[in-house]
Amino acid sequence: IITITVMFKKRKNINIRQRRVSEDDGGGESDSVGDDSNSTSTVIKKEKKKIKEKTEAKKQSILSFEDELEADDGIIFQEKKSSLSYKLRKEMKKERKEKRKEEKEKQRQAEGKDKFQDKDKNGGPTVSELDELGIRIVNGREAESIGAKPGDSDEDDPSTPGKHKFRAKIMRTSHSLDPWKKILQSGQIPDANMIHAIRKQRQQAREQGDMLPLDDTVRHEETKSRLVRDDDNDRSDDDGETRMDFSVNQHARDRQQRQEAFEAAQEGGSDNSDHEREWEKQQLLKAGANAKVAAVSEGELNQETGDISSIQFTVIDNGTALSNTEQHLWGTETLIPSSAASLPRPSNYQAEGIIKRLQDSRVSLEEVYRRHQTEADTIIDDLVACKSTISRCNLERHPLTSIFQFYQDIRGYVTDLRDCLNEKVPEISALEDQVYILYRQRAQKAVQRRRQDVRDQNDEFSPFAGKGAIGDEYRTRRAAEREGRRTRRRREREKKGDASHHDGMSTDDEESQSEIQLVQSELERIASEARKVFEDVEDDFSQLKRIMARFEEWRSKEGATYSDAYVSYNLPQIFSPYIRLQMLLWNPLMRDSDGIEVERMKWFNLLLLYGTSDNTDDEPSRLKIDPDRKLMSHLVERVVLVKLKEIIGCWWDPLSHVQTVRLVNMVRHYAEAYPSLGPSSKPLKDLTHAIIAKIRDAIDNDIFIPMFPKNVYENKNSGVSLFFQRQFWVAWKLLSSTLMWHKVLSDSVIHDLAVRSLLNLYLLPALNLAAEINPSDALDKCRNVINALPRAWVKSEETHAFLGRLEDFLVKLAEKLDPAAHSPALKEVCDLLKSIGAQSQADKIAYKYL
Repeated sequence: IITITVMFKKRKNINIRQRRVSEDDGGGESDSVGDDSNSTSTVIKKEKKKIKEKTEAKKQSILSFEDELEADDGIIFQEKKSSLSYKLRKEMKKERKEKRKEEKEKQRQAEGKDKFQDKDKNGGPTVSELDELGIRIVNGREAESIGAKPGDSDEDDPSTPGKHKFRAKIMRTSHSLDPWKKILQSGQIPDANMIHAIRKQRQQAREQGDMLPLDDTVRHEETKSRLVRDDDNDRSDDDGETRMDFSVNQHARDRQQRQEAFEAAQEGGSDNSDHEREWEKQQLLKAGANAKVAAVSEGELNQETGDISSIQFTVIDNGTALSNTEQHLWGTETLIPSSAASLPRPSNYQAEGIIKRLQDSRVSLEEVYRRHQTEADTIIDDLVACKSTISRCNLERHPLTSIFQFYQDIRGYVTDLRDCLNEKVPEISALEDQVYILYRQRAQKAVQRRRQDVRDQNDEFSPFAGKGAIGDEYRTRRAAEREGRRTRRRREREKKGDASHHDGMSTDDEESQSEIQLVQSELERIASEARKVFEDVEDDFSQLKRIMARFEEWRSKEGATYSDAYVSYNLPQIFSPYIRLQMLLWNPLMRDSDGIEVERMKWFNLLLLYGTSDNTDDEPSRLKIDPDRKLMSHLVERVVLVKLKEIIGCWWDPLSHVQTVRLVNMVRHYAEAYPSLGPSSKPLKDLTHAIIAKIRDAIDNDIFIPMFPKNVYENKNSGVSLFFQRQFWVAWKLLSSTLMWHKVLSDSVIHDLAVRSLLNLYLLPALNLAAEINPSDALDKCRNVINALPRAWVKSEETHAFLGRLEDFLVKLAEKLDPAAHSPALKEVCDLLKSIGAQSQADKIAYKYL
């Protein structure tokens, strides 16, 4: 690639690194040789000349085009080179540099040989030339140390305390250096051969075991001089190294040590070893030797060894001297009592002194005896106490053994029961899911049929419905089935004589016989599978009665540990799988159900007596502290309410008056009878949430009141009028079912569901339409609505605060009634206003129309 570039050659900062002549090259040799200064100056001059030639060669013009380019030639062509060519050029340059270096080395060796051959003609080589050849020139002090005589220093004096122990060998070795000493004293510079010979001779001396002191450091230290000069002590041969090895011949030294050891063994062969002496002293102490004999034997032994200060003695109670080694081995306890240390040492060994000392010794021994007797009595007392403890433990061993065995059995039983339940609980849950699915399918089928009937009637009687909708075959079949079910329900009411019934108040939950048989067969299959759940389990783990008996046994035998193990809190969880299995097909909302009341079930009556076998008295104080007093309440809360919540979600129909009455009575009974079902109970909260969700779903999907023009409802027996009447009473039935939950659900929830969602949105618009068509019929409907309200609301004076729209409707209804023809109706309106707390409005109507 060819590029056009403008070349400006920048000036490079050339840092010329000049050669420094160190003191070692020139200054060190100037002390001993006079010609070294001349040779050094010559070398410096040559180096300066070379550097000057290089700098002159480097000094060129700053601009690259000063000599080569013309004034107008500022642009040149330059070819870019690749990195590969740059690497090749670098390698070639390196090879040329190595070749030049090898040629210079050969030339230098040749010049050195020529100079060495002509040294006699030219008066000897220079210092720089000898350095290049690897030859070192020794200075005056080094030569003096080599040629020093034995008598030149104070070290020859044998009385000197710091005498070097190798001086004799140095004296013998110094005779071999006499020829070299004479040459050095004459002032002649030694050549390479001389230096090599001296080194070889010294090496031979080292191999023979001789030690050559090469400096006088020891001498300066032994004279205790405060001023020690480094140059005075530096008497060693450099030999190209900073320090020399001062070690001696190890083989010769080992041989000398072995010889000394052998001589010492021959001289003292009859002496006892340290171990034997130690054993003798211990035997003397054990035998009760007196202090004098021990001291004498110790002194004799120490004299034989010659090391008296190496053993430290300690005076013990009877005056016997013991060493530190004996104290470490035997301690400070001896057979002599400690009170003997206070006995005075007799000044003479007459009869009186000996008798006095024996008497004192007897007194001390008697004191020791009394102390030992006291200790023996204490030991006897301890022995008696230990024997009584052993006998007591033997008596307690059997009950403790039985209790331990009981705990081991109950632990194993609980562990096996836990493993059994962990395996069987999933099977029970699967059976419950099958039952809930069957209930949900059956209930949803009835609900979907009812909602489809409402849509079909609305399409049939609506003036906006098309002809295709009216002539649908499936719609006609559904209408025929619907009318057949209504006719059958009407006949049953006529047999009972119920004249106050209106169309829409009954629940259309009729099923065919085939569907009923199919559901019954499925339930029987589930029941047969439930009986097989505990077939492969022993009776101790499959029967609720035996499980209850095992825990009652624990409660009666070890009540403290029963309470500490929190068994009362875990019993509901242990008993719940067996209760759920018995309540698998329990449905209190189903027609003709036998399991309406939980209190009639077997498990309830069995667990109701739990813990009563060990309570012979029924004192209120004892019942208050009973840990299982809330067992049934917890079982109802954790098992029955959970089961009831699932039934509400999959079976309960809020439009069914019978199901709602059963459910309301059951929930109220549980909330009042069992103390654990309070506002903080989580299962109870989940149950109420399920009830509210079910009512909201019915309001949103089941309530529909057709609002057609007024002329459509003129004929009371027409299909549109009958459809309007039926849907109004369906909404009223849901309102009455919702108001049944008063005092079970909160008032705010009841107001929202019953008043705001049902009364104000559905019933009051229908009442206004009915008042336009027939005021007497509207008054009858309004009376039924007010009668459905809770008695607490009717008696309260603040009821009209949230029934304001109903109050307005009654005032308007009174204006539409004729006072002459409908005076009883006006009185009834005033009574209804008073029942909802609108006393002032009732007085106004009575004053105006009555």
